[in-house]
Amino acid sequence: MKALLARDYGPPDTFRIERLPIPEPGPGQVQVRVRAASLNPADLLMAAGTVREMVPLDFPHVPGTDFAGTVTKLGPDVDGFAEGEEVFGFGAPPSFAAGVGIAAVTTGAMAEYAAFQVDGPYVAVRPEGLSAELAAALPSTGMTGLAVLEAGEFGPGETALVVGATGGIGSVIVPLLVKEKNAAVTATTTPHDEGYVRHLGATDVIDYLATDVVEETRHRHPGGVDAIVNLALQGEALIQASRALRPGGRLLSTTPGTPEPTAFARDDITVTVVMGTTNVPPGTFPAIAARALDGTLPDPISRRYRLDEAGQAYKDLAAPTHTRGKLVVSADPARHAHGSS
Repeated sequence: MKALLARDYGPPDTFRIERLPIPEPGPGQVQVRVRAASLNPADLLMAAGTVREMVPLDFPHVPGTDFAGTVTKLGPDVDGFAEGEEVFGFGAPPSFAAGVGIAAVTTGAMAEYAAFQVDGPYVAVRPEGLSAELAAALPSTGMTGLAVLEAGEFGPGETALVVGATGGIGSVIVPLLVKEKNAAVTATTTPHDEGYVRHLGATDVIDYLATDVVEETRHRHPGGVDAIVNLALQGEALIQASRALRPGGRLLSTTPGTPEPTAFARDDITVTVVMGTTNVPPGTFPAIAARALDGTLPDPISRRYRLDEAGQAYKDLAAPTHTRGKLVVSADPARHAHGSS
């Protein structure tokens, strides 16, 4: 089979399409003919070795965690799935799964075939009407979005500042806040992406390149906002952003560089780091699919690629220019060159 490979730690320009044996499913696993897979920034962090102390990789390494495809073989002790079923979900490198204690393992989704652990909540049947590409774009962002919604305990009509709203997680967070919590969302963005975040449901926008976000937020909300959902900032920049919170406000952050709560020097706010891949409730993936089918979650895909172009897709994700929404690789040979959608 064809697969995108990293032979050692390094940047995406070292990735190559090569031939590998088709992986056999182990106990509690299924073999899947991958139809589509989406990219995540975490794929780059792991492949670069940035988090190798926490997630050491075995090489050759096939990146990719989020997928949709067809079950082609069942491993021992698999219940609830059948050959020929269309499925979608999430799987991580074995070291990642073991390190955070989750039942979500894969041989790597950027390949024609992959094996995935199914004896947990991370793989589900793809419902009719949900395309493989859209299903592949939703797992990581959907898990994180629902986890933020749960952890934030948002009340109806609250104000929320979403930092990094144009990325993949933002494509889930913003519509969930607006449509399910009736929140008034202010999104940080650029003029180029203003139409996109307003399409997601943002009621207000702040150009973070031209404006001091904290000062502008406090100007529009003199008492501060009820919540900040941080999808981009780390370290001191995030500490400064917390000044936009009202007394008693909540800061929810999904970034690995989130400081300890004591670093914020504010005992009047709550700081919560949300890791969407842990403590995932049963039924999460059917719930994500249902929200995509009923229109709650809009299509977040900004660019599509063939499997032969997967290396270029990762280069595009790593580029200094901002990536809007999700990048998706299709293993369907009929899919043509990448482009906006």
